[in-house]
Amino acid sequence: MEAIGIVLYGYSEDMAGHIVTFLKDAIGRDVTLVSASGREDDTVDEILDEDGAVVFEEREDRVLMFLGFDEREISLAMDRFPKGGEIPRPIFCGLTEENHCWKFSYLLEHLLEEHRRWSKPVQNGERG
Repeated sequence: MEAIGIVLYGYSEDMAGHIVTFLKDAIGRDVTLVSASGREDDTVDEILDEDGAVVFEEREDRVLMFLGFDEREISLAMDRFPKGGEIPRPIFCGLTEENHCWKFSYLLEHLLEEHRRWSKPVQNGERG
């Protein structure tokens, strides 16, 4: 079985630890953690390839990127992620052939724009 992991952005170290524990319990597998906090100018590939110092910073915008999860595991993780608790829900995403070479700041901008677009109220049967 191949290893799986997550890239987190915008969480404190304590919150990140709770998220990893929650995911292990939810899907029944070990989960590797990579932090993207403080790495906004690096590409996703650079963040994944570097074994440097790990920084955790709590931010208003939060991201959880799935690495190597299958569809069932992603569904379980998203459905069971705590709602309305001490750990704010992130914007979920996956590593893709397109976004792996993006600077993390660009990925974050893209995710936030997409999130805003899908969060707008429905008017006349169409999404914002």
